Formats: sequence, C-alpha cells, structure tokens
Amino acid sequence: MNYLQKNQRYTLYKLKNEIADFNYVQNEILEKKFREKLSTKNIPENIPEEDKYFISQWVSSSEETEVNFPNDDIKFKYKKALASCEFTTRQIKDSVTGILLPKKERLNTSLIDVLFIEWNDNYYMIVFSTEFYDLRRIKNLVGENLIDPITAIHQINSELFNWLFYKFIQKDFQINEEIYLDNINGFTGNVINEDNQFEGRSTQTAELIITKAFLTNGYPITSIKMDLQMPEATMTFYLREISNDNKELQMVVAKNSSIDLPITPEDKAVIIPMYLYLYLIPKIVKIYKAIEKSYLSSNKNEFLTSIGIEVIKTIMAKNNISIKELE
Repeated sequence: MNYLQKNQRYTLYKLKNEIADFNYVQNEILEKKFREKLSTKNIPENIPEEDKYFISQWVSSSEETEVNFPNDDIKFKYKKALASCEFTTRQIKDSVTGILLPKKERLNTSLIDVLFIEWNDNYYMIVFSTEFYDLRRIKNLVGENLIDPITAIHQINSELFNWLFYKFIQKDFQINEEIYLDNINGFTGNVINEDNQFEGRSTQTAELIITKAFLTNGYPITSIKMDLQMPEATMTFYLREISNDNKELQMVVAKNSSIDLPITPEDKAVIIPMYLYLYLIPKIVKIYKAIEKSYLSSNKNEFLTSIGIEVIKTIMAKNNISIKELE
C-alpha cells in the first residue's frame, strides 16, 4: 500500500477541446509567463521595470506518462508541472520613510504543482491547492480562456450528498459491488443562505440528531467528508459541491489515504487525485444518476419524513414535551 503522508488539497478544471495533444500543453501553456503589475500609488519612475511586476511562470515539467487502472481498464496520460508565482508581502513600503522597498524585500513566492491530464480525448488540470489566490494565479498563467465548465461526469451537488447520507443512515453501505461507504464523518451546509454556514465533524456525524434535523429541514449540503473502501484503495476525503461558476471541483484528501497500485511512494500524491477525479467520482456520479429520478420522487421524501419524526420524538423526550403541549 502507498499512503498519503499529509493532508492534500486539490482543485479540478476541465480544459477546452481545442487542446489536441501534449504538444499544445507544452508550447501554448508551459512556455507562458504572466506579469501582474504592482498595485500601489506613487511608484518611483526610476525603479527597474522588472521591479514593477510580479511574475508567475513554469519552472519545470515532467515527461508525458501513462497510467492504467487495471480493474476497469481505464488509461490516461499526464504531465506534471511546477509553477512559481510571485506575490507581494503585506508591507511594500518602508514604515519610516514611506519609500517603496526593493522587490526582494516585498516578495513572496508560492510553488504550486499542477497536473495536465488527457483522458477520453479530453484534457483536465488538477491544481495542488484550493487557496483562492493560488488558483487565481494558476488560471492567469494557464489562461482563463482555456478553461471550460465541468462536464456531467463531475457534477457533484447537494442532492448527491443527501443520497449518500440516505444510504448510510439506512445502513445500505454498498454504493456498488466495489465501493463501500465506511463512514460519513463531517459535512458543511448553508442554513437559509450562504451567509449562515453550518459545519459538523464527528465520527458519528450521520447518527447525530442535529445532522438529521439539518437534513430534514432541506438545507443544502455544500461538502461531505467520507471514508470509502475499494479493493485497490482506502480513501478519506472532503468533497465539495461544484463551484458556482461550474468550473471548479475541490477536495481535501486526508493523510493515510492509500492506494494499492504498482507505483513508487513518490508517485502516490500524483496518482491519488487522478484516481479520485477520473475513476472514483465519475463512477459514483454515474451510479447516482441511474437512480436519481426514483430517489428524488420517492425515497428522499420517505427518508426525510422518517428522520424528521425521529428528531421530533428525540427532542420531545429530552425536554419532557407532551403531545398536548404541541396543540
């Protein structure tokens, strides 16, 4: 088994269909630089031109590599690149004189790993970060004009999360013959609107009355943390719903998640996000889509009614409330 040594954050993007091969990736993306001008007033005219800008650029890239998941004969190719992105420190001027500091004294640099992947004649990008400014710099460097909305195979939303809670609470742990839902141990959601966010973390999240109250009220779930068991892998990860602009799918994979494939320990941080994004998540989405109509029209309402009654009975018993007091 190859185990992840630390928690790792990832963001998936779908690239435009005009990207035909890795030659395009190499020549039209990995040769780029992006210059962001220093945004402050009273920049001295005599400072060097390069000191007026922060530079994002690619500093290295790997050879094209092919990976095969033997269970379903899924093959894809990838190229790993490293981006160096400059950005400003909080203090850019001398606190005494008010003079602009030399660039090296007002400079931070972020090193960000990025995977470019070819799968089923489509190209994807996985950024090893979920941090807003990291992602903005990578999108600027790649070119936002090359990023498409995410397609149906990655459409993760609140209803799918609700269905996973339904399966777990009903003790129907088999998502299919290969994927076992071992636990749900965290989630986030919105109460009424996005300004009121709720978060639950517990190894017994799905059994807690407060979780069931949240579900039965119909509040949207925005992310879910789950443990999944497969023949070739054990994964614990937070999966967020797709972004509002339909272009980002983010996850946080927990330390000690593991995969049993013939890869080197150094490759596990690369293979695990591709396994999740290109193999496991599309499979779960496909399973859900196959039963979505029947679940939404029948099972969901029965499920929410059942746990709603359980919530009411629990609150009444805990607070000695009688039926008469509800009249």
